Amino acid sequence: MKAVDGEVSTTTLPDAPAWMGPALQHFEELVAKKRLGHAYLVISEDPLQAALFTHLIACRRLCQHDDAAPCGTCLGCKSFINQTHGDLLEVKAEPGKTAIGVEQIRAAARFLQQTALYGHIKILLIEGAEAMTPAAANSLLKTLEEPSGNSLLMLSVGEAWRLPPTIRSRCQLINLSLPSHDEALSWLVNDQDWEHAHAEVALSLHNGRAITARTEAAATAGETLPALLESFTSVTRAGGTATSVPAVWGDVDISVLVYQLMAWCERQASGTDLHTFRVQAQHWLLLHRCLTELWSRLRAGAAPAKEVMTAEIFRLCRSTCHPQFSSIAEQFLAGLGKYGVAG
Repeated sequence: MKAVDGEVSTTTLPDAPAWMGPALQHFEELVAKKRLGHAYLVISEDPLQAALFTHLIACRRLCQHDDAAPCGTCLGCKSFINQTHGDLLEVKAEPGKTAIGVEQIRAAARFLQQTALYGHIKILLIEGAEAMTPAAANSLLKTLEEPSGNSLLMLSVGEAWRLPPTIRSRCQLINLSLPSHDEALSWLVNDQDWEHAHAEVALSLHNGRAITARTEAAATAGETLPALLESFTSVTRAGGTATSVPAVWGDVDISVLVYQLMAWCERQASGTDLHTFRVQAQHWLLLHRCLTELWSRLRAGAAPAKEVMTAEIFRLCRSTCHPQFSSIAEQFLAGLGKYGVAG
């Protein structure tokens, strides 16, 4: 398995959530009837759900057995697990960038023109395809118009409208619905071993996007999450005396920082006793409001400079005990535009 940006998102055979069953079954029926198309555009309000679906299809198609589910033991499956499958290429925006460049797509086109190493099929996955530059989209269009041999292209997107109509029209569409709240909650609690309260908060923060909720949580696994939570307490309880951004904040993506801080604020507000609620909880909720606004803009594609934005979040958090915190919070909200997160 190769990746144009040097990073591969899959290290094991991916598990299929139950709500994806019908879409996967429909795809397998196309394979069985030999009606499989050349290019598919997978659309979901949860971009990571769309990307997961393409990985599920890829590992099934690369398995050397005929069963619908991958066996996990054949050479194709083992190569997928070990990230060494020579007939699978993943393309997405490179680290630190927000767009997929034309050279990435040209490299992908050359990959598809090569003979399949396993003699079966070559698969190209483009995650977040709406992030392609115009030049990259034009380059991909040539590949879509002149497909190479036995190949499969799968584009995953959260906002299909951002793709050029010429790209959309040359792909067969697969629209994935979000799971119901009960389905998502059951999956996180029963299949992912989450605590019920944690799952409820995560689904609320991510607007029901269960796959994104799980992925964001995985990004703060191990020692990072406890260190983050401890830093939130130390910064907000220091009475404005904290002088520097905690080092652990620099170890996580800005979206992970904001997500975990929002969840922490909710827990602080809910745990405040009635005697102190009128003051303290209002500050937690106001901080949460600021973070929610920032979060919504990040999820919409805003890409602020991490160092600058982290510093502003730090200043906001250390001021929660300040008597004029409401004014400080309003200034934070009013200034979001100049930090590259305009609404």
